[in-house]
Amino acid sequence: MKKVRAGSIMSMFLQLSVQETKQVYATKESFRIKKGAGVSIVCDKKTVKQYEEFDITCAYTNSTPTKLTRCYFYLEGPGIRRSKKLYCGTVQPNSTIERKLTLSAYRIGKRVMFVKFCNSKISNATDKMTIEVEEADTTEII
Repeated sequence: MKKVRAGSIMSMFLQLSVQETKQVYATKESFRIKKGAGVSIVCDKKTVKQYEEFDITCAYTNSTPTKLTRCYFYLEGPGIRRSKKLYCGTVQPNSTIERKLTLSAYRIGKRVMFVKFCNSKISNATDKMTIEVEEADTTEII
C-alpha cells in the first residue's frame, strides 16, 4: 500500500480465539481515513480589483519522517487563464516549503483558488481560498 488517499474507507477483519475456552470471536470494522493535509494557500489581500496584481503563497509542511521527491504545487481556479505548476524539488522530513506567485484576476465576483501539493509519496494534499474580485475603476485608465 504505497498511497492512501484521504477520505478512503478501510476495513479491518479480526479473528480472536480464547485458548482456555476454545471460543472464537470475529469482527469487521470499517473506518474513514483522515490525513492532515499540511498544505495551505494564503493571499496578501482578500479583496482585489480587476486586473490588479496580488501575491499568493503556497506552503506545505512535511510532517513525515520521509523525504518527498518530485514535489510541486498545482494551482487552479477561475480567473487564472492557465493552471500553474510551481516546482519545489525535494522536501526534507519535518520541514516546510513555500512558493510565491503573482497573479491578476480578470473575472469579477467571488473566486475560489485551489492548490494541490503533488509528490511521489503522498496524494490529495489540497487547500482552497476564496477571494473577492471587484470591478476595476475605469476613471483611472487614461
